Amino acid sequence: MYSKVIICLTLLSSISAFAKLNVVTTTTDIAWLANQIGKEEVKVRALLKGTEDPHFVEALPSFIHKAANADLFCEIGLELESAWSKKVKARSGNKDIQDAAKGSCDLSKQVEVLGKLDHGLDRSHGDVHSAGNPHYHLGPSYLLMAGKELRDKLTTLSPKKKEFFEKNYQKLAASLDSYKKEKERALQRIKSLSFMEYHKEFTYFLKDYDLKNIESVEEISGVPPSASRIIKVINLIKENKVSAILATTNAPKAVLDKIASATGVKIIYSPLSIEDYTDDQSYNKLQDNIIDQLLKLK
Repeated sequence: MYSKVIICLTLLSSISAFAKLNVVTTTTDIAWLANQIGKEEVKVRALLKGTEDPHFVEALPSFIHKAANADLFCEIGLELESAWSKKVKARSGNKDIQDAAKGSCDLSKQVEVLGKLDHGLDRSHGDVHSAGNPHYHLGPSYLLMAGKELRDKLTTLSPKKKEFFEKNYQKLAASLDSYKKEKERALQRIKSLSFMEYHKEFTYFLKDYDLKNIESVEEISGVPPSASRIIKVINLIKENKVSAILATTNAPKAVLDKIASATGVKIIYSPLSIEDYTDDQSYNKLQDNIIDQLLKLK
């Protein structure tokens, strides 16, 4: 009897040693990053689809169910998902993924955050994030900063795989660095152009590629521009000879069409996030979609 118990315990230990880490992410972009670093050591599931806006999501029962079984719960951070992700974690009953627990991962912790606010906030400031702009994933260099936090968290949960996670991170960094340098060379011919963004979702992208960003169309973040704001934007476009406005596919097309009609400015649309986080090339394809449209400007 005793020997049977020992055998069972040994088998359970072996199964545990080879078990994949169950990683749950809020967005598809983080899910892609987790797959790139964790590879076969992780099972990754994203709560949102690539077409969904993480600002406006409910804490669905399906999210809570996935979070209940997570070894690691990863978020963009900077208050992007906090309105619903806190509810998901609290209702999951999973103590390991609560804030500051070993399975809680805020990827913004190692990111050089842009747009931090130092003034007091109220609803008049709209959809703002006092800790800074959370849309860092569209800048390859910033995504790699986030990847460091993910690598470190995976290592904490599976320390014997430290070298494996580090090797995968370095491979990803080399790949994205090479990609970025190639695109920087291609973008040289439009470096003299000026751009705007509808919402501040392309701030990191424009900065990472050293492209001139005048400002956002929205005066109050998350609030459609008023008639007076639209007039001001039209004047800004004319004064600064803005070539294009970058916007996600969720941006109000009617507003942008009106601005384009008055100024002739090009509107460049892009999804905010990737769709297939199991495809190794998904992130590059998302970048290509934006860059290819930019290169057609000149």
